[in-house]
Amino acid sequence: MFKKDRVFIIAEAGINHNGNLGIAKKLITAAKECGADAIKFQAFKTDELFIERPQDIEHKLFKSGGDKSLFQRLKSSELSESDYAKLSDFAKKEKIMFFSSIFGEQSLEVMKKIKVPLFKIASCDLNNHSLLREVSKTGKPVIISVGMGDLKEIKEAVKILERGKNELGILHCVSLYPPVAGELNLQKIGILKKIFPKHIIGYSDHTLDIFIPVSAVALGAKIIEKHFTLDKNMSGLDHLRSADPDEFKKMVEQIRFLEKTIDPNKKNITLATREKEMRKVFRRSLVADVKIFKGTAITKEMLGIKRPGTGIPSSDMIKVIGRRVKRSLTKNTVLKYADLEK
Repeated sequence: MFKKDRVFIIAEAGINHNGNLGIAKKLITAAKECGADAIKFQAFKTDELFIERPQDIEHKLFKSGGDKSLFQRLKSSELSESDYAKLSDFAKKEKIMFFSSIFGEQSLEVMKKIKVPLFKIASCDLNNHSLLREVSKTGKPVIISVGMGDLKEIKEAVKILERGKNELGILHCVSLYPPVAGELNLQKIGILKKIFPKHIIGYSDHTLDIFIPVSAVALGAKIIEKHFTLDKNMSGLDHLRSADPDEFKKMVEQIRFLEKTIDPNKKNITLATREKEMRKVFRRSLVADVKIFKGTAITKEMLGIKRPGTGIPSSDMIKVIGRRVKRSLTKNTVLKYADLEK
């Protein structure tokens, strides 16, 4: 499913449908038009996810929404099982992959019933081993975000998912909304690539622009997940922290351009074919700086270094000095080894 030569781009719709099926369908259409490979929602039952505490830390972190607790706001954003089935069918018609983050056995069963092609495990469930084991049993591809996780937790989670021989994508993620530059730790992408060479490494972004996910691709990320909304001004938890269609489309275009500049199959310093042709034009060769008569031994003073680069390279001057010419050379003749006696 995941390719090493093409970035898998996910429009993270999350709960930006605000519990409205019509908005959810519009998100699918917009994601397709922006060039995303897939659109992802968050399938959860709020009661299964956490308990309601009106003045809890979540309430303080997510102040948008008036006096409602995070529990109440998430509860109003739930979609039904039939809604997800309709969205899956709609995404097939739009020819874009549909899947979802799952947060427990209830949402896992819903996604299994509608036969999504892969599952996403959010950072909050990195250490939810019972859920990981159930997902592993499906044998389907899995993407897991590793925000808030230390290396021990990440390795434990990966080990569980590997038992099911699941194709696995591991996303570096900073679980802050939004993180500041000093918290992004993008070098973690390269570290994860070294620790888990068998798996695809990517990046899940919570920043407020598109520069960082594009930069992550330059650092080797092969999966990019970015929150997506129809309009940043819509009411709801994540809209303001998401990319709108114009931003998301621009991000996709920049990633597609950037990935063409990076060839994972090229392990050495190589020149493009057209650049090799430019060497002939812009590099300089040894030339006769004066008329040199047949049989004359060449001295440094007889030589010039001029374009084009079709003759003996200037770096070979020491090999030329002292050798005799086979024929008379007019000034500015580009020297060839065929012109010199052995």
